[in-house]
Amino acid sequence: MTKTPRRLSDWKEKIIGAFLSRYPVSSGQEGTNERNAMRLRSVSVFPGFDAASPDEKESYLEAAEALERKGLLSLKWEKRGEGERLKTLSCANMGKLFEAAGEKDPRVEAEEIRALLENKITAMEPRLEGRNVPKDQAAGLFPFLRRLSERVSPLETARGLDLRGVEDFIRLVEFLSTPESGASLTTRALSAFLYNDSKRLEILLELFGPLLAQAQKQGIPVPRLSFLERSFPDTMISGKLVFECDGKPLVNAPGLVLGLPLSSAASIRAIRTIAANKGPAVLTVENKETFYALGDPQRDIRYDCFLYTGGYPNQAAAAIIRVLAASGFRFYHAGDLDPDGILILQHVRDLAGQPVTPVQMNAAAFDRYLFSARPLTGTMLRQLEKIREDTRAIPGLAGLIRRIEETSRGVEQEIIDYRG
Repeated sequence: MTKTPRRLSDWKEKIIGAFLSRYPVSSGQEGTNERNAMRLRSVSVFPGFDAASPDEKESYLEAAEALERKGLLSLKWEKRGEGERLKTLSCANMGKLFEAAGEKDPRVEAEEIRALLENKITAMEPRLEGRNVPKDQAAGLFPFLRRLSERVSPLETARGLDLRGVEDFIRLVEFLSTPESGASLTTRALSAFLYNDSKRLEILLELFGPLLAQAQKQGIPVPRLSFLERSFPDTMISGKLVFECDGKPLVNAPGLVLGLPLSSAASIRAIRTIAANKGPAVLTVENKETFYALGDPQRDIRYDCFLYTGGYPNQAAAAIIRVLAASGFRFYHAGDLDPDGILILQHVRDLAGQPVTPVQMNAAAFDRYLFSARPLTGTMLRQLEKIREDTRAIPGLAGLIRRIEETSRGVEQEIIDYRG
């Protein structure tokens, strides 16, 4: 039966797509001496061949033969049933296949990116020499670009790295390496300023994020770009406290609830109580509703300070936990009576680097509120495997864990009465 051109075209695209999608992996990681030839088994290109209809089989085979006639592929047939069952498809020149698909060969793209980076580095170094470049940018700018110029491979280009992306990234880091970089700009405003596209910077951060993380893991300095991520971690703290900052101390005489974004939290060097208590106590609270109910030192004199963690502590909460620990505070924690609640306590303990006493996190409290407990899924229960032995040894937690395992249920913190 004669096939429509459309069906033939569909299979041509699928066959070419199978080669292009596998090419970066077969080409190696370093972008040098890549193989220019590829061979695929027919079963990997058309896994359902045996169960397919005769028409579909014929469309596939005709498309493969059409690509062979164009000189793009070579076909090898099974010995038995020759002419009916295809064994392998080979491409001796992947460059031609990319050209036929209207795409650039990732190997060629990688070579062009390396050349672009080398030229840009040579041109940028004299321009930035002598400028008052921020240290956190200068320390990582050229080491990262040099590494990228040496290591960029077809794998990165296949994931979306291209000449335009590299040029835009260089424009960003070069701009941030100047005194007039304009720290008051939001990420989207900076993106519009640099690229006339308010979303372009977010795309670049997503594209270069894995490359920056990989270089950092290998001990290579990288430009500091985390402040551009559209994430705004903050926390809340209450208590009659004095915050020792880089400048003048901040005194919270009424003990009000204060909201602290990461930039403010990072500027605090020490925290002390106004009354200069020895061994002051802080209660970290997992959930917001409970924090607002408890976070008044005038009503609960057992604690000098209350800190909202918002579940697992974000960067702002983590910064304050470390400062409180360094300032001599004793730690207490109140959270959900479930696997994640215990893991949050474990995380607070790791951040503080000292013991943390659980509050109302024991088997007795669990059984008291079992009537309102919620069922836990298998995924939630598997979180118990992440609880370390040193955490299980904290008084009260072993019994709580046992009851969670026995009932497959958890108690939310908001229903717990913390009075007394």
